[in-house]
Amino acid sequence: MRSILYYASLKNTIRFFLGIFILFIPMKTAIYPISYSLFLFFSGIYFYKNRLVCSLTDFAITYQKLLIAFGLVIASMVTSNLLSPYVSFGSWKVIFEYVVRYFLLFVVLIVLYQNAVISKRFLLVAILCALSIQGIDGLYQALSGIDLIRGHLGSIAGEGMNAGIRAAMFHRNTFGLFMAIGIMLSTLLLIFENKLPHKPYQTLFLSMTIPFFIFGLLFSYSRSAWVFCCVFLSVYLFKEYKRLTYKHYLVLLTLIVSIVCFFLYFDTLFVRFVQLIQLNSSERDIIWLDSIRLIQAHPIVGYGLMSYQKIASQHTLSVHNSLLEIMLFLGIVGFAAFSFLLYVALEKIVQIKDSVLLAFFVAFLVVSQFDHSIISNAPMLSALSLFAFFIFAQNTESTCVKN
Repeated sequence: MRSILYYASLKNTIRFFLGIFILFIPMKTAIYPISYSLFLFFSGIYFYKNRLVCSLTDFAITYQKLLIAFGLVIASMVTSNLLSPYVSFGSWKVIFEYVVRYFLLFVVLIVLYQNAVISKRFLLVAILCALSIQGIDGLYQALSGIDLIRGHLGSIAGEGMNAGIRAAMFHRNTFGLFMAIGIMLSTLLLIFENKLPHKPYQTLFLSMTIPFFIFGLLFSYSRSAWVFCCVFLSVYLFKEYKRLTYKHYLVLLTLIVSIVCFFLYFDTLFVRFVQLIQLNSSERDIIWLDSIRLIQAHPIVGYGLMSYQKIASQHTLSVHNSLLEIMLFLGIVGFAAFSFLLYVALEKIVQIKDSVLLAFFVAFLVVSQFDHSIISNAPMLSALSLFAFFIFAQNTESTCVKN
């Protein structure tokens, strides 16, 4: 009896710190790495007590192609860093975080899921709670001019240093992307993908989150986040149009009309929309041309990770294009490795025939051509680790013998 209570308590501790970690992914505070470390620590205890070493062996066998693809990515990073004179401590830190923070998170989640410690429902609830907190904080920031959690300045004004709301996040584009994810998840769970029965309070929760997410998405003024939503809906509706009923399309039409009214009423939103359809890149095209020039000079293995500030003629922190970023840092070798990794993920999505995951995959790929570094953006990479879990998590139990 004591043993049962012990393991139940350990499982709840793991869930608690995983939930805290997910809540703080958007904010990048000290709680983010601390909660992740504690999550790994207690997961390690659980693995040891339950003799789950063989679960890791099962993982290596089941996900052999994925491990090879990720190994090639890491190998390309190490090679580029070793051959570049422009690397720094941050260049090697990226590799460490890729392995320990993002890939290890994915591995531990898979093993815990296979051993019934966590569920997909638990992760979805934690993700929606994290996004809802940011959505509510974004509304508070819009009303008061400062966010409630970290004291970030922001407003619904369309100009100035503090234009747009970002809640407790470090940039409004990241905030906009996370609000877009929130809209898609809440709408899908509530209306389009409601295969699991909802209790009244769950339906109420999902219904209440959507307005906060829409408000945050719009007044982040993040055009890339708007594109994310459009791409996601386009792919999803293209794949599922035969299954959807007139009620689904009526709900979708209502949301679209409501959003259009916002654009027509607020001049700042309309101006950003006009900039979007006019393909105004906010001088990203200058950064891209500069990156292409640099890539042509070192096309094979690139300049090493986090080297752009040392070699670029533009004063900016990011390339704002994932393909160019990979080619610049890792060259053709790294581009081939990342392409193989994407192929493995896409192959799995096609195999399980999941339209939602396919829509997220395409939307993430498209939006990364304008914003959100896939090399150094911690919230983005953490979100992609969770996304990878939903792609590869299988409904199979571990064959390990437990105490």
